[in-house]
Amino acid sequence: MTWICETCGREFKNTNQWHSCEQSTIEQHINGKPEFVVEMFHKLLDVVSEFGDIELLPLKTVIQVQRSSTFLSIYLKKNKIHLEFQAMKEKKLPCITKMIRISKNRVFHLADLKEINEINTDLTKALKEAYNLSKGN
Repeated sequence: MTWICETCGREFKNTNQWHSCEQSTIEQHINGKPEFVVEMFHKLLDVVSEFGDIELLPLKTVIQVQRSSTFLSIYLKKNKIHLEFQAMKEKKLPCITKMIRISKNRVFHLADLKEINEINTDLTKALKEAYNLSKGN
């Protein structure tokens, strides 16, 4: 059973699930950002697009990347890209700034990308795991 927000029309698995009704566009998110941030963002999208079908949901402050549920949140900043995703185990990557165990089999990761070379094989594997975890949600 799903719930549809009467305000924005988005569909959710839980009744009255918290969300932002304020939607945006990719163009609004990249407008005014430095070229290196926009370049990293496009490379990141190329990487996650290789995983399979995804949907981008640009909201007021974040771009959510979804499969059957959100598996990656992307925040474009002035000097970096901030990522939030879940994995089954702690990922010890240089870009990870914080990890929070949220259950026995889930660890919430926060990462900051400041250079395009940080979008590498190790990060790709971690994001692919997040994508695969979203399958069951």
